[in-house]
Amino acid sequence: MRIKGRLLVPIALALMLTTAGCGTLSAPASGHADAPLSGQTAPSSEPSPDDTPTPEIPTDEQIPTRAAGTFTRATGTGRVIGAGKERVRYSVSVEKGIAWGDIPAWKPARFAASIEQVLAAPNGWATSAQHPVTNKAVNLSRASWSFQRVGTSKADVDVRLATPETVDRLCGASGVDTEGVYSCKYGKTIMINLRRWLQGSPGYPVTIDEYHAGVINHEFGHFLGFAHMKCGGLGEPGPVMMTQTIDLGGCLPNVSPFVGNGRFVSGPWAPS
Repeated sequence: MRIKGRLLVPIALALMLTTAGCGTLSAPASGHADAPLSGQTAPSSEPSPDDTPTPEIPTDEQIPTRAAGTFTRATGTGRVIGAGKERVRYSVSVEKGIAWGDIPAWKPARFAASIEQVLAAPNGWATSAQHPVTNKAVNLSRASWSFQRVGTSKADVDVRLATPETVDRLCGASGVDTEGVYSCKYGKTIMINLRRWLQGSPGYPVTIDEYHAGVINHEFGHFLGFAHMKCGGLGEPGPVMMTQTIDLGGCLPNVSPFVGNGRFVSGPWAPS
């Protein structure tokens, strides 16, 4: 991500509560995992009855770069996810007028279901109810969160799936250059770049579903007050707040804020 034309491999700590944060976690274009994530075992070479085909990854030419620039919100109210002290009410929107062509459409209901799956997954932000987060650098003391989707504009944060040009325009208005590729968070809005959502990025060894988890967890992390972090130690799982596709820094790929023992994965703040 670039801010005002300057490469921002991390975001300044001073920006974390007042300006935009970017999410650069992404999956390889093939959609295959080249290596297991921390805390996971490598998949068996033998197919199981539950195996599903790897989704076909669309090409750049198939992915629309622009659409209407306005949004349709998912209707209804979702279930409460987690038992954390602070309730985060989020809404979910998809840009209108996306010409999906042969690509299976991501309608608001489908996008909402994917986000709910990420937030409800083991080791997601809702794990904070059992393992509260204390971090003096961001004024957190035994913080924990729960989540609920709402179908109105009276949400704490709106998560939007949009074409690259729309993401660039809206994030750029807040001073964040998403370069036609990245996602961002500004104010009470999270912008998810459609190209990355559908394709991922070559070289980062996670599946496309794991990419979805990574980018949603990363951007929600910015909303919760976290800036970018660096690797906490060689061979350790990377903090979800790392810009892992830019540089893993010796860490292992990791798309969740917690690991299996309930440890919050942290690292040094990345300097500006």
